Amino acid sequence: MERISSPLDEPNEIGKPRSEVADGCSPCEHEAIEAARALMLSTLRYGLSIEAVASSVQMSKRHFLRLFKRATGTTPHNWRLGEKVRCSQLDLLNGDLSLTQIAHRYGFADHAHYTRVFRQIVGTCPSAWRSQAARGSAPTWIARFEVLELLAEYQDSNPEV
Repeated sequence: MERISSPLDEPNEIGKPRSEVADGCSPCEHEAIEAARALMLSTLRYGLSIEAVASSVQMSKRHFLRLFKRATGTTPHNWRLGEKVRCSQLDLLNGDLSLTQIAHRYGFADHAHYTRVFRQIVGTCPSAWRSQAARGSAPTWIARFEVLELLAEYQDSNPEV
């Protein structure tokens, strides 16, 4: 029996099927990863288990972890940590909440855990970053690609987190 081809199976300019992108994920898989990222962002403050996120995009946990890492370059856990820190910077700029309140707001165990993760990602502790930002000498927002790079370094140096 002859296989029916799809336009996505035809090679593109560089000879790869159009259904494949640079990271090897199909457009459907990218949509699933984007849906998972949106879900994780909407639940940053209380978090969902990786199993629940994987289930929400109809994937097994193992397949989701592999696919997420292939598509984003980092694990879902590290991506979520980076987003927590990035979003917490807005609360630091606002200045209404204590560091302990911010830590609990984003699901960190305590002030020390929040400070440790923040320092690994941003390069300084949250209180120093807040002071620098109040003086106008700290960046008000860290870029996502910087978060991913710093998270990879953090994971390498702290495998237990």
